[in-house]
Amino acid sequence: MISSEQIATIRRAFDAAGIVAMTERQEVIQSCVIRKVSNIRELYSREVRQVLARIEGWGRKSEARSGSAWDNREEDTWIDKL
Repeated sequence: MISSEQIATIRRAFDAAGIVAMTERQEVIQSCVIRKVSNIRELYSREVRQVLARIEGWGRKSEARSGSAWDNREEDTWIDKL
């Protein structure tokens, strides 16, 4: 099961992302796991990383972006790494 430290990490990530509504928090968690989760304490340790990644990306999808797809890319290309 999930540890107290992992729960605190998820809660801090929610706060940093501005996700304060419990319904929205539950929606984020449910989008990561296949089974029904009614409480954060029902998560497994192995699911924490996936939940944190989803929290990080949750707000990005609604942001208005300017520039081209090249300018807005998430990861570095091989050219960037040179």
